[in-house]
Amino acid sequence: MGTSELVEILHSAARPPAVEFSQSRENVANLFDLHAAGLYRLALAMLHDSDAAQDIVQEAFLRLLAHIQTGGTLPNARGWLYTVAAHACRDRQRRIGRWLPWMAERDTRRAADSPDRRDGPLAVLDAIRSLTPRDRLLIALRAQGLSYQEIGEASGIRYTSVGTLLARALDSLQRELDHRV
Repeated sequence: MGTSELVEILHSAARPPAVEFSQSRENVANLFDLHAAGLYRLALAMLHDSDAAQDIVQEAFLRLLAHIQTGGTLPNARGWLYTVAAHACRDRQRRIGRWLPWMAERDTRRAADSPDRRDGPLAVLDAIRSLTPRDRLLIALRAQGLSYQEIGEASGIRYTSVGTLLARALDSLQRELDHRV
């Protein structure tokens, strides 16, 4: 589905005045082109489900249209979109009961009989999945290139604490990767 089809679908949901909406459509289409892929990657990292990740992207842009139509301002559209997507992911995780800390006794996955260093990206993804949800969120947001301020807004953490918490998350990831080798 291309940008124009998504904007048309979103447009059909509610019709504001034509002049204001035509400009909003162009802005939303530009924002979609710039950020949809990153929002999808963030949602996929958090939810591990491509269909749910696509739903999150659509929900973020629906909320964006509603925000614009009600006269809301967007001083930082990128940060706003990532914040909405991160909150939507956490809401979805809460609804389905997955927003729980990782606990060794609940983990029923079996380790591979012979670990292979050539697993590369799969080993990293498995290590990321073993982190706490907050650590996964921080790493995913930073991987998308968000600033500490934007990460703080998206995660609900004071931006002055983001650096420390992100460093701890990366240390945890490194320890998990070292443990797997």
